[in-house]
Amino acid sequence: MKLLSYLPVILLAGAAFVSCQEDTENFDNMVFTTTQNPLNTIYVKSTTTNATGYVQASIAKNEGSDVSVSFGANPAKVADFNSIYSLDAEMLPEEYFVIPEPTAVIPAGGTTTDRVAVDLINLDRLDMSKIYVLPVSIVSAPFGILSNNTYYFLVREASMISVVANMTDNYAQYLEGNQATSLEGMTQITVEGLLNPDNFPNMLSTIMGIEGDVLVRIGDAGIPANQLQFAAPSGNVTDPAWQFETGKWTFLTLTYDSSTGEVNVYFNGIKKGDTHVSGYKGPVNWNTASGDIKDGPRGFYVGYSYDANRPFQGCMSELRVWNRILTQDELMAPYHFYSVEPDSQGLVAYWKMDDGAGKTIKDYANGYDLTCNKAPEWVPVSLPEK
Repeated sequence: MKLLSYLPVILLAGAAFVSCQEDTENFDNMVFTTTQNPLNTIYVKSTTTNATGYVQASIAKNEGSDVSVSFGANPAKVADFNSIYSLDAEMLPEEYFVIPEPTAVIPAGGTTTDRVAVDLINLDRLDMSKIYVLPVSIVSAPFGILSNNTYYFLVREASMISVVANMTDNYAQYLEGNQATSLEGMTQITVEGLLNPDNFPNMLSTIMGIEGDVLVRIGDAGIPANQLQFAAPSGNVTDPAWQFETGKWTFLTLTYDSSTGEVNVYFNGIKKGDTHVSGYKGPVNWNTASGDIKDGPRGFYVGYSYDANRPFQGCMSELRVWNRILTQDELMAPYHFYSVEPDSQGLVAYWKMDDGAGKTIKDYANGYDLTCNKAPEWVPVSLPEK
């Protein structure tokens, strides 16, 4: 497992609270945590193994000699944390953290310690159906300790997808001259996408492909407008089991093998309907940039085929093209619906649709970026849903 620390950790080093001034009217000196925000959130992905946060202490006024301050885990503060933040967090078990050097020194004439590291370890082994908190408090000091003496490290599962593209009345394409050579001559393909359609107002809507060549679309004359179709020269296939629900995220997988013409479809990793055999048994060539839309040469699009009346109405994420057929075990691998490694074997295009601004859809696999007709609406989400 790769080591990846995904740490949008809020560690704000600031001055002492104003209340400290009031406290020092009655005490010679006091120790407190050096922060105005004691909450530090650590978001854990499936690839997160270790992470590090920091704590510090300060005194109200400097001293003429060094001052030692020690930190330690404080399970007694868990209840306070849950009350303050309206959560139901559990104490992070002791095998998941260590404070290598818990004692820090405020040098003579100074007011603040160096940062003390709090190492969180083996996070990939945690049960991420729960949320955890690690309170770290000042536990030893030569002076009185103020009430603001604790940092809280909140450990919870990260959203793997936080933004998606709403492609309603929009489309994306290679610009002229920017062909995608690795998408040429594919004798096997796996097409994937995380899709949330709003509605199906037209007879046809498009996911991706080339009109008149190989096209993955929804609807057609004689079939429901929400039913997936694999369209190819002399070889359109569909199945009543391939129908999408509106307002619901579905992870689509479609496979095609040119040696047999077989087409299979999976929703959320589960095979739907029968294996169908297309009359087309040629390669898939999705390397063509678009020219004039109606008179050709026709090119590769996401969300567009014959004309502007065939867009995909709704949100898209995790669009992928592979030049091999994935196994069902691969489809059901943990978090496969939400992320794959860009250098995965056979992955020739990977548009995460998570760009968050502008008209460009980045390809994480081979740099075959797409350009939208207009900037999509970038929609904040939290996927997988909990």
